[in-house]
Amino acid sequence: MFVRRRLLFAVACALIAIAPALVAQVTTSSIAGNVTAADGSALPGVTVEAVHVPTGTRYDTVSGSDGRYTIPNVRVGGPYTITASLEGFKATTVNNVSASLGNTASVDLKMVLAAVTEAITVTAAVDPILNPDHTGSTSAVSTEQIQMLPTINRQIQDFARTNPYFTTSLTGDGTFMFVAGRNNRYNTIQIDGAVNNDLFGLSSSGTPGGGSGTQPVSLDAIQEIQLVVSPYDVRQSGFTGGGVNAVTRSGTNKWEGSVFGTKRDPSFVGKGPTNTKVGEFEQTQYGGRLGGPIMKDKVFFFFSGESNKRNDPNGTSADGSTGIVYTGTPSAADVANFLKTTYNYDPGSIGDLVFNTQSKLYFGRIDANLAAGHNLTLRHNYIDGTNGNTPSSFTRSTTRFYFPNNIYLFPSKTHSTVAQLNSVFGSNMFNEGRVSVQKIREHRETPGDIFPTIEIGASGGERNGTIQAGIERFSGANVLNQDITEITDDFTYTTGGHNIVVGTHNELFDFSNLFIQDFYGYYHFTTLANLQAGNPDIYRIGFATGSDPRRPTKFKAAQYSLYASDQWHLNNGVTLTFGLRADKPRFNTTPSLNPAVQTALGFSTAETPSESVTWEPRVGFNWAIPGGGKQQLRGGVGVFQGRTPFVWISNNYGNTGVEQILRICNAASCLPKFNPNPETQSRLEGVAGIAQDIALSDPDFKFPRVLRTTLGYDRDLWYGIRGTVEVLYSKTQEDVFYQNVAKTRTGTSVLDGRPTYANINTGIANAYLLTNTSKGNELTETLQIGKTLGNLELNANYMHQKAKSVGDWTSSTAGSNWQFGYVNKGDIYDDVLSTTQFEIRHRWNLSATYNLQTGSFTHGFGLYYVAQAGQPYSLLMNGDPNRDGSQNNDLLYVPAAGNLILCPSNATAAPAAAGPCRAGTATVTPLDVNVFYNFLKSVGLDPTSGKILDRNVLHQPYTRRLDFHYQIGLPPVYGARLLIESDILNVLNIFDKDSGVQRFVTNATYFPITYTGQDPTSGKPVYREAAAGRLTPGTQFSTANLFSRWQGRLGLRVSF
Repeated sequence: MFVRRRLLFAVACALIAIAPALVAQVTTSSIAGNVTAADGSALPGVTVEAVHVPTGTRYDTVSGSDGRYTIPNVRVGGPYTITASLEGFKATTVNNVSASLGNTASVDLKMVLAAVTEAITVTAAVDPILNPDHTGSTSAVSTEQIQMLPTINRQIQDFARTNPYFTTSLTGDGTFMFVAGRNNRYNTIQIDGAVNNDLFGLSSSGTPGGGSGTQPVSLDAIQEIQLVVSPYDVRQSGFTGGGVNAVTRSGTNKWEGSVFGTKRDPSFVGKGPTNTKVGEFEQTQYGGRLGGPIMKDKVFFFFSGESNKRNDPNGTSADGSTGIVYTGTPSAADVANFLKTTYNYDPGSIGDLVFNTQSKLYFGRIDANLAAGHNLTLRHNYIDGTNGNTPSSFTRSTTRFYFPNNIYLFPSKTHSTVAQLNSVFGSNMFNEGRVSVQKIREHRETPGDIFPTIEIGASGGERNGTIQAGIERFSGANVLNQDITEITDDFTYTTGGHNIVVGTHNELFDFSNLFIQDFYGYYHFTTLANLQAGNPDIYRIGFATGSDPRRPTKFKAAQYSLYASDQWHLNNGVTLTFGLRADKPRFNTTPSLNPAVQTALGFSTAETPSESVTWEPRVGFNWAIPGGGKQQLRGGVGVFQGRTPFVWISNNYGNTGVEQILRICNAASCLPKFNPNPETQSRLEGVAGIAQDIALSDPDFKFPRVLRTTLGYDRDLWYGIRGTVEVLYSKTQEDVFYQNVAKTRTGTSVLDGRPTYANINTGIANAYLLTNTSKGNELTETLQIGKTLGNLELNANYMHQKAKSVGDWTSSTAGSNWQFGYVNKGDIYDDVLSTTQFEIRHRWNLSATYNLQTGSFTHGFGLYYVAQAGQPYSLLMNGDPNRDGSQNNDLLYVPAAGNLILCPSNATAAPAAAGPCRAGTATVTPLDVNVFYNFLKSVGLDPTSGKILDRNVLHQPYTRRLDFHYQIGLPPVYGARLLIESDILNVLNIFDKDSGVQRFVTNATYFPITYTGQDPTSGKPVYREAAAGRLTPGTQFSTANLFSRWQGRLGLRVSF
């Protein structure tokens, strides 16, 4: 009943339009300006009509007592014709007005007395930068830029990167995007005002279907993209990074359409720095769009469809067939042979691996001009995608290898339906209402026969191995269903120089998540010989309790938001914006109570995050500095609340130790013999020495929130060049922090004095508490210049950034976030501030488009260049010097000069009186300690500091790339024109194989050594080179095999 009352309340709010939104719901534009007489005096009572020429849609208003008029909620784009009429004055008409998404087209109208014999008609030149409504940091990508800028995968991120704050990784497919130094999961993406985030948060792209390698909507369906970082309009929220807001195309009175097809294969990819061909692959894309009238000036339709197929080589093999070859121990061939002959299990080929991706995207939209002043939009978007993925946190390299059966396939389907009604009431009241329903269905499929997960490698724990076989350990039981309903309404009232907005945005979530890691068992072996003997050193098993071992975790939640704002245009060139919003989360399902956890640790598993109201005041300003309107000072300050991925909250429902159990054994007393049958794995029932992981929520936990300040100065320079200087500063008010409350401090490490820990209760290995920190900040300074000259549009910018956080939180599970997202050199309970993984210290950005016509031929050019500093990374040490039970997450300690013994990689035994470096019982000669110190010197660190290094103390190499687009249009035939299109990424690599090489550190961490203990004779710490060559300068960097080459695409398009 309580949920029903909440829903009815949300619907009522939407109908009466008295409350605001959680997430930016801007899908329209505005047209505004001042109406004056010839002497400059204000003219009240002037009727202003805006007509959207392509559809005949009309909007009317009347200027206020100060002569100002405002028409909100108009269609994006144009052209518009604006007409002002007043008895006794000659009508004034302005043509060719364009209204960009989320912005206000400023069109001032000057009227003369009716005695003038000719009507006044002018052509508008709307300025989106020098504009009284421009306060914070925003930008837009136009239809022309979408058509002309280079892209191979036709993804939104390729256009978002034109904004200096929006950074995409150059070492991958470019869908990993982070904004203003914040976590990539802290962004929001909208299509037609409806949230199109991957709200559950499994995809690094942040979009539904992102895990399957598809886009949220076909690029052919998008008309314009808005990029926001600090909009002081309180309707815009739901992010502490940045927002991507796209509006789709609509039909008009004119029939228009286009069909296209593209293809790629190895002949479109260069040999790169290794001078080797990539493996065989093929990528095809084809689709089209069509729009037109159903009833002229009344009803219009638009449809687009697109199909994508791609297969990509991994580029690493164990049989020498690729440029990168696994040469580690044990041999991949030996492992495969043993599994085949002993268990009749084929793990797959040791050759190169090809990942298959395919998707289909369909979009349909109907727009109807109803009674005067009422416009209805209905649209549906369908996405069906699937692709192959590497096993979690395990990549192929010269020292690591996984078999083909260890990958997983990720099918994803999304249905999204939106209904929107825009209405005008009288001359100064406007309403925009929207309802959206989204259904997302995703799961994982595994190739080959089901077999327990096997990892073989050095001691030190899971994910430290060198070879992985069997089922991907997180995919045996993995299904996610999401149902999301949105109800939004915004009401605008204009009076005098005031635009007053009140509104509501409500989201209702229903999640069903089946996720049981290690469902078919996980075994870690230190050597192949141990596998052959069936003797693991770690065993893990996960299962659901009760009669259904695959029972999903289900929970419901909601978010209710109210806001109000006033945009006040003063007569002295100053525009002020004041706003206040309130967000209230609601968690309708309570996790199960585990009394054993409460007794052992004092924490309840039945807690949910806080449901308290968050208040978000914002103030923005714009001052048109006197001097002909050629310069302005703008800025603002306000609170922005985002949200965490719901998967982090889902962990607290699924890992109470009641519904699902994950048992871990790493002691001889509980380790079972290896069992190849996935259906009869030991659950370790009644076995001593086992423990399980628990996830908890702090009842005071709140969604991420920042206080964000912007100050910008824009000026027309010389020769039509526009310059902008902008500073953006964000201070964390609430952010995510994980604590492992199953640990208690026991003392300090003999190695370096860091605290050491032990488990409070032997039955609970880890208890991850989701809580908050108020530490964190980001400072970003940008310099931007732009110029539009005829058909040439040129934009360049530079960004300097410093960003600090407590943790990076790049995983979907609580355990991985605590183990790898937060690496601290002190007390594991302290929220220690250090450089964030999402900092880009320097970034240079250039984009340009140019169109021209020669006779009946058309030509289009587009280029994009980026040079950016690498992301930070950390130096860690294998082993567990702080004894918190977590491997591979301890920051490297640098012993003072002379206070170290360095062993070679084959010295696998612990130090003993017989010698510090031993292989079994044999003594091994130590290495020269300068090998260790010279490595530190090579990365610019003090080699004799005697200190523990900070997190993310180093930066990965600079990356640079130039992308190019060219298209030629042949003479039209019967109104249809054939376009030949080409895109080349990393174009300079064609001429220089070392140009555009992308080098990176895997997972932003590097382990040069393993701590094996203290030498009992000298008392010195004993380090072992983690693997042969790990201390060679430069070996911490891997080369992005595919993305360090030039890549091309050739396509054909027919437009009519």
